[in-house]
Amino acid sequence: MMKHIKLWAGILGLVIGAYIMLVSCYETAWNLLTTSGHFNGIAGIVIAVLLLAGSLVRIGMRSSSDDSGSIISLVLFAIAAAIAFAISPIYHYMKGWAIVCLVMGILSVLMIMWKNSRQEG
Repeated sequence: MMKHIKLWAGILGLVIGAYIMLVSCYETAWNLLTTSGHFNGIAGIVIAVLLLAGSLVRIGMRSSSDDSGSIISLVLFAIAAAIAFAISPIYHYMKGWAIVCLVMGILSVLMIMWKNSRQEG
């Protein structure tokens, strides 16, 4: 059951990360062409790469015997959420991306707790 949850959460993270990457690449190109001086595209690319990396780790290590995959993905999602929350006062739409990263991180914590409770009992 836990492997399936990790797989589907990882796939969902990949889809959302790909969407964020697409939007951020568009924003970066627009900012460069208009010389607006905004940095939301670059920040979005960093957030998308962290989200994609965390999701790939979650999928790749879903059947490992230890919690290393969940811990690595938790760290990547936490960094992405921190960056997005730090930038959200300037670019308000990044608050939604930060919440997505935060939910993915919370899901990693729940997977760690669930695995530890199953090993104890």
